[in-house]
Amino acid sequence: MGVVAVAVGCVVGLGGCSGGKAAPAGASAAPVVPMVIGKEQAEQVFNRYLSERMASLDRRDAVGLAAVETGELLKESLARVEVARLRSIDVPEFSFGRPEFFVPAERDQQGYPRSFVVLSRQSSNHVNATRDAAVHYFVQDAPGGEWKAAAMSWVNDRPVTPGKNDAMMHRIFDFAARSKEIAAVGRDAAGAVVLSPTAAADREVCGRYARYMTFTAPDGKPESDHFVPGELTSEVVKAFNVLKGDLTDVTKGYAFEVAGGELPVMRLADGKSLVTCSFVRTDLWRGEGATFQYGNGALGDADTLLGGGHKWWRKTAVRRSVTVTFELPAQGPADVAGSNALEARALSAEGTPK
Repeated sequence: MGVVAVAVGCVVGLGGCSGGKAAPAGASAAPVVPMVIGKEQAEQVFNRYLSERMASLDRRDAVGLAAVETGELLKESLARVEVARLRSIDVPEFSFGRPEFFVPAERDQQGYPRSFVVLSRQSSNHVNATRDAAVHYFVQDAPGGEWKAAAMSWVNDRPVTPGKNDAMMHRIFDFAARSKEIAAVGRDAAGAVVLSPTAAADREVCGRYARYMTFTAPDGKPESDHFVPGELTSEVVKAFNVLKGDLTDVTKGYAFEVAGGELPVMRLADGKSLVTCSFVRTDLWRGEGATFQYGNGALGDADTLLGGGHKWWRKTAVRRSVTVTFELPAQGPADVAGSNALEARALSAEGTPK
């Protein structure tokens, strides 16, 4: 179990960072713009989340998790706790450090829910730990309400440093981050994160992806007018088309459904939008005159939720929690910057046994 990294960051424009040099006389100061959350409070929300989440996972404490998480992220965490309880194992978890806070101005998020985003790093010596960024989305549903984490994804947001890291895509637990980094997240003159002015239209990528990823193997179509071919788009469809076994004896269908609340859409420095969507993926497997079973690997959580014992099944329906982060240009197909579509955590499972 990792140690929680409580690392206080800096929110530019939310009061500044201590220890900096004073601006020279006559220099113009950045405009003071009200933010949806202040610098110290944003740091406290993030650090409390890290601490309470780790402790709650250790205790398998659903109430503790519900105090700091909401929506699809909470459902996924509760399912992980249930699988750990049934297996009598610990819940693996990362520690995070070096946070960067991206907070909208009040003028850009009038009304509720309100939100802010944190990019942080693994407390790890892994070769790509400086490139991989965890993306946490925090929301507040009503005035005076608790700020809770609603979603988490991973992206590469820094270029390769020769001799220190590499340009290969690799997995971070059940997530995969695209090898090519995203551009920097935009900020305005006051330090507020730049939100996409076309957020509603940008979020339509969620529905397009759900339709793209809904098929019965091996009939998934890797080519799409809406998504560029690549390691987290067309290659994922190809993987589902042959996933885990002989399709002659088992029909394997996959249905993606958009889930959860709307998350803020940030504008990147290259003009693209960063859109994160939550999905429920339902795996519908049916034996064709045969039966099948789940192993101990990536599909082992399904076996656990089906009662364990590696039983044989005639058909099953397994619901899984998927989070995908898209890089969306103003025009043209989107790309996936981070995803756990292939190794999504099971939420629930039911089936007809042999």
